[in-house]
Amino acid sequence: MDDKKKNNLYIDANWVRVIASLVIITGVGILITKNYWLSLGLAIDFGLRAFTTLPSLFGMVAKFVAQKAGWAPKPVFAPPKKFAAGIGCLFSLLISVLLFLQVYMGAYIVGGVLLTCAFLESFFNICVGCYAYDWFVAPFRNSKEE
Repeated sequence: MDDKKKNNLYIDANWVRVIASLVIITGVGILITKNYWLSLGLAIDFGLRAFTTLPSLFGMVAKFVAQKAGWAPKPVFAPPKKFAAGIGCLFSLLISVLLFLQVYMGAYIVGGVLLTCAFLESFFNICVGCYAYDWFVAPFRNSKEE
């Protein structure tokens, strides 16, 4: 397998956990300020990580932090993490819409779910979106490959 293809299949778990911490900080800020533009920015960051190979702001910060901290890379399989980022993108978009429409309780509920998932990833290395990928996406992908 060539390096480019290998690089697309794995990402550094350290980066993922730093990104989750940044999502917590940003998410709390969004819910406190009720700023739907900031939520759109978070959705864009999630979208870049989920649907493209372009660098995201949070991804660049996480890479910088991991390098400066001297953490050894911990490769993890990327597709479940990308799926989880896609779910984060959808949640962030939904939060933006709810805040724009001033449905604050709905935004707090969706934001609370997003923050809970980010907290579990950041502090306990538990990726809820990865479990969803394993339960709902992987069986269909594997059945198509047979």
